[in-house]
Amino acid sequence: MCGIAGIVAPKSFDPKTLVEMTQLIQYRGPDGYGFAFASGDGRRDMEVIHNQDRLPLDSRPTIGLGNRRLAILDVSTAGSQPMQTEDGVYTITFNGEIYNYKEIREELKQAGISFRSHTDTEVILRAYQQWGEECLQHFNGMWAFAIWDRVRQRLFCARDRLGVKPFYYTMYDGCFFFASEIKQILQATGMPRIANSTAVVHFLEWALLDYSDETFFDGIRQLPGGSYLTLDLPQLNLQIRRYWDLQTGPELELKDGEAIEQFRDLFSSSVRLRLRSDVPVGISLSGGLDSSSVVCEARKVSPETELRTFSACFEDPEIDEREYVSAVVREVQGTSHLAFPQGPAFWKSLENITYHQDEPVGSPGVYAQWCVMAEAREHGVPVILGGQGGDETLCGYQKYQFFHWLHLLRQRDPRFLSETFRWLRGGTSSGWSPSAISRYLPAQFRRTFSTVNRIGARELKQLAQDVRPSLGPGQTVAERQKTDLVYSSIPALLHHEDRTAMAHSVESRLPFLDYRLVEFLLRCPTVLKLRDGWSKWLLRNALADTLPEKIRLRRTKLGFNTPEKKWMRHGLQNGYRRVWDASGLRMQRYIDPAKFREECQMLVNGSPRGLSPGTLFRAVSLETWANVFSVN
Repeated sequence: MCGIAGIVAPKSFDPKTLVEMTQLIQYRGPDGYGFAFASGDGRRDMEVIHNQDRLPLDSRPTIGLGNRRLAILDVSTAGSQPMQTEDGVYTITFNGEIYNYKEIREELKQAGISFRSHTDTEVILRAYQQWGEECLQHFNGMWAFAIWDRVRQRLFCARDRLGVKPFYYTMYDGCFFFASEIKQILQATGMPRIANSTAVVHFLEWALLDYSDETFFDGIRQLPGGSYLTLDLPQLNLQIRRYWDLQTGPELELKDGEAIEQFRDLFSSSVRLRLRSDVPVGISLSGGLDSSSVVCEARKVSPETELRTFSACFEDPEIDEREYVSAVVREVQGTSHLAFPQGPAFWKSLENITYHQDEPVGSPGVYAQWCVMAEAREHGVPVILGGQGGDETLCGYQKYQFFHWLHLLRQRDPRFLSETFRWLRGGTSSGWSPSAISRYLPAQFRRTFSTVNRIGARELKQLAQDVRPSLGPGQTVAERQKTDLVYSSIPALLHHEDRTAMAHSVESRLPFLDYRLVEFLLRCPTVLKLRDGWSKWLLRNALADTLPEKIRLRRTKLGFNTPEKKWMRHGLQNGYRRVWDASGLRMQRYIDPAKFREECQMLVNGSPRGLSPGTLFRAVSLETWANVFSVN
């Protein structure tokens, strides 16, 4: 797990630019760093340097790769990056983990390839050497990497299937820049910091983040998940291609017992692979079904491992989940570490969190995750497994139940009545708010909750007329799940997860997003996920002998909740009053200052007529982001 950076400049660049670009994110890799430089004529190997004060022999290189290392596998210097083949043809900078690296390593050794280290980094390098671009089909993991091919004069860059690890890039002033974080590109290029209007309107009105290859900064893009990029010299010919796409059909024909057995095998394999590490591993435990499943399965597949869990807790009994956390920890005989996020501390941390996110923060819930990662690092645990993705793959959100009913009704399926009746008698629930429901309604029915209508400036209103994201029920429940996995939910959650973890030098691993499990669950019939009023039917039954009954039969769902309304009121009354009580706003191109002040005042006064705390927070977050990054 690392942070990466790179520059390709046909007319050369200053090596110090790459050094500064790489060292800016030292928190992503506190265990080492390195740089590789070369000229683009292909006649010499890249010069690899592990000293930030030593410049390359070629004072004006045309290609540069940078790396900050968080040592997880083979923590010796044999794993230092950038890494190069003996013949100097291929050089890599890599961020992520290839969980099945041992299996690929053995396959390559049988093909006659030898290894100098026990790292997954070298496995990628050798796999590319052996299979070229097809190597991506062999990997199970999360990754963002760049390989310089000296002979072909080509930079090959790739991102994992679901986009767990970030990869940003821009073409600016005749040069190509890439990095793990946007701030690295901003520093290296000095480009104007202009807000991307399309991203702003999607965020304020529809709560969408990372929904496309665009970012909040005009001119900076991200490589989509499941894609690779090639850049050929000397013309800087850039091409992007997809190597993976999530399929929702054909639907699998499975009996209940067969589905349960296949799920058990895939989930067990996913957790087992993600426990591979040469450093301590912990688990983020909310007390919900997904994270509890990861903890209990980890105990099952690795009984000798010391299980350490990290949880966010609150004094408010409506959102505190300590009773469920305790039940799981007792079941696995683990060690529990508790963090207690507080409102005042959140507001004091918001600018720092925003700095690490690079883009506006989606909700105060990110702070709970921030505190969990800080707790893990404080206790010397640099790898954390989590339950992210379980809701999207197993239909855990309340909306899936509603979409399921709608599809049954459209098809005149008699199960509509029985499914509705059983849910009303005591089905699972996640407690939707009116503002959350409004996200899925047609525009004419959501005016009361519309950010554009309530606080939007003229430009935002004009932009919103052309923005109608597809957030409805889809053609099938599986299609709706795919929308969440690749567009409207998981991309934003992964963005927050990666940045909060890496800000504390922690690697986050997500078993529910193993691509094999995702592909299997999306092709499973809906009845295996939603049945008799229960969500996640398949998971609950597959882990019947693994989970405590208190967790397995739990009907409520919270997630990384925080006392949002209380925190918002406290923050706007106190330290963050300056955001809305000032004479102007940086983002007044999009937000009407007078209307924004009025909405903030209504929330502070407890008026029920105002925007929801979550909706209003997005406006506060956008303004905070503009201030932190001096956005014009």
